[in-house]
Amino acid sequence: MLVAALGLTVLGFAFLVAAVATGQIGWAWACIVVGALGLILLLVDLIHGRAERDREPRMTSEEADARTDG
Repeated sequence: MLVAALGLTVLGFAFLVAAVATGQIGWAWACIVVGALGLILLLVDLIHGRAERDREPRMTSEEADARTDG
């Protein structure tokens, strides 16, 4: 999802450049829509990542020491 958000960022920047170059409001609205979609993707990825991280069991201090002792 992060790659898709990055792609939307690049596309939004291209729409912004087109809006400034041509002076047409349609390109500016496209830039806003694409930016909003990218933000939604980032928020979904953030929430999904936190939920996944919370499901993982945590190590106790003894288990962490055993892993570092080798």
